[in-house]
Amino acid sequence: MKKYFIGIDVSKETIDVSFVESDFQQQPEYLAQYPNSKKGYRSMIRDLKLALQGTSSGQWLFCCETTGAYDRQMCHWLVEHGMHVWRESALQIRQSLGIRRGKNDKADSMAIADYARRHPDKVNLFEIPSKVLSALKDLYLYRQTLVDKLKGVKNRQKALKSQGEAASPAARFIRRDSNNEIKRLKRSIAECESAMMEVIRSDEQLMSNYEHVRSIKGFGLVVTVALMVYSGNFQTVPTANKMATYCGVASFRNKSGTTLDARQDVRHLSNLRLKGVLTMAARTAIRHDEAIRQYYQRKIAQGKQHGVAINNVKNKLLHIAYALVRDGQLYQSGHVANGDAA
Repeated sequence: MKKYFIGIDVSKETIDVSFVESDFQQQPEYLAQYPNSKKGYRSMIRDLKLALQGTSSGQWLFCCETTGAYDRQMCHWLVEHGMHVWRESALQIRQSLGIRRGKNDKADSMAIADYARRHPDKVNLFEIPSKVLSALKDLYLYRQTLVDKLKGVKNRQKALKSQGEAASPAARFIRRDSNNEIKRLKRSIAECESAMMEVIRSDEQLMSNYEHVRSIKGFGLVVTVALMVYSGNFQTVPTANKMATYCGVASFRNKSGTTLDARQDVRHLSNLRLKGVLTMAARTAIRHDEAIRQYYQRKIAQGKQHGVAINNVKNKLLHIAYALVRDGQLYQSGHVANGDAA
């Protein structure tokens, strides 16, 4: 049976749609642009049925780039209506296209359709995450927004003091208003954290995994929730090695013959937000956990720089967290998980 691959380029307001057959006899064909709304999705499906007569929606595979909030509603709507959806990394698609001169939404949708046709072995069908996990992620991201705002207000206060204008009427107003804003933001952050705990307690599996990971020194509420959210509660990213790669704490090297052997910089390929909270966890663990401190000191004794040793600690903590979830255990100092780095 024939199959069609449908490429969708998603933006905040619109989606551009193209399609292509699976037999490589035709080039991708542009369909149209639609509003990024339920009304637009219904129009897209109606037009696809007209353009792809003789096929059913079960023979279609929709492919789009992961754009966060912009593609979430569309992917949920398509899956709820029985469609097969593949969300692929935008970087993965872009690097597979080779040299391109210029771009636009129409061309991008055609390129996405062609990518889906050429790489059926990479298909990973999208599944709607549980409501509790989605709620936990929304709360976590909202908390991060509040924290960023709090940092901005505090930085404004510091800048005001450094200018030597603390006694002027304008400065007094800004300082007073900033203090009120700081209090409000701190209160909102505390309420958001309470809401996060309510969501966790409402789900047995979330609560179980939270208690296991939270038992690690340095893993407070924020670090534990971040790991749960970005790993899909340890299901979407199922292994510690994959998570270490995802957040940029796994080491990779560029090697070629005898002339090139250097560590590859993978920061631009990493989840820097998760990597940042893991850095805080690693520093706390080194201070308060004897086994982790000895591990860190051993890496330093091997000649590794502080940043590299911290990275090793983050990698080890990830392996420990995954092992605790897998084995259903609480952490004990000196816990060694299968596959841990030495």
